[in-house]
Amino acid sequence: MNKKKKARKLKSRIKLYRRTLQTTTALAFILIPWLNSKNFNLVSGNFLSFKLAEFSLADPLAVLQITLKNAWISTDLIIGALIALGIAFCLGAVFCSWICPFGLLSELGQSVSKQLMPKKNKKQNTRNNAFIIKMIIFISGFMAFFLFSTTPILNQLSMPAWYSRIFQFIFIQKYICFAIFVMMFILTAEIVFQNRLWCRYFCPQSVLLILVKQLNPARLTVNFKTDKCFHPKTGKEPCHRACNIGLNPKKLANGNETDCINCGDCIVACSLYGEALNFKFNGRNRGAEKK
Repeated sequence: MNKKKKARKLKSRIKLYRRTLQTTTALAFILIPWLNSKNFNLVSGNFLSFKLAEFSLADPLAVLQITLKNAWISTDLIIGALIALGIAFCLGAVFCSWICPFGLLSELGQSVSKQLMPKKNKKQNTRNNAFIIKMIIFISGFMAFFLFSTTPILNQLSMPAWYSRIFQFIFIQKYICFAIFVMMFILTAEIVFQNRLWCRYFCPQSVLLILVKQLNPARLTVNFKTDKCFHPKTGKEPCHRACNIGLNPKKLANGNETDCINCGDCIVACSLYGEALNFKFNGRNRGAEKK
């Protein structure tokens, strides 16, 4: 097998690897509280604070709010938050596409929506104002927290945190949390209105990840090469159709790159026809197609 075939085969497996990691994470945060209820505490926590033996992770957004409110922070919280931010700095917002269990549910809902309403899904949403809307919500949440609350308000909007906490309530507190119905409502709304509304326009956790990744121009990005684009001449381009948040990967350099979560679905779709798209460090804007 020559190098090109090996590279194409590897690209075609990106989604399989991603789905495996997403599913494993989603199942792990169901299993962890069950183990904790059986007094096995080597691993514990949720998406706000997670601990494996002596290794800790913390949600950067929660840490930021608590730190600014109390003017104090522990070393463990700093290290835990910096690990998460360091991953975003190097690899982009991969938490959203490779780890987040709500992201997995949202993507599955999008797939259901495409099956139920294929005509509506033909209209791709390529607006690049999603991050602006999230920033407005983000800033408003911070202001409300500092003025009126002692509990980090933005973390009440964290779907991955609520996903993990729902199972903590079920297995440890022994009752069903109301958040499960809120999550079902949001997923249903996404199926009806499409375009992954929560992840694109509301999720406050992704704001810090996006801001941090923008600080590093040498981070991992989707790289487009004009001379290797051989898409079918009829219908929508496969890479564009593959994007589950409606972005055109060939035009990321023209303003949509902020919303890109490096899921790799466009690269998988492109690998069936050519070699125009690939992940690359320090590859932003290279060969980007003009509007």
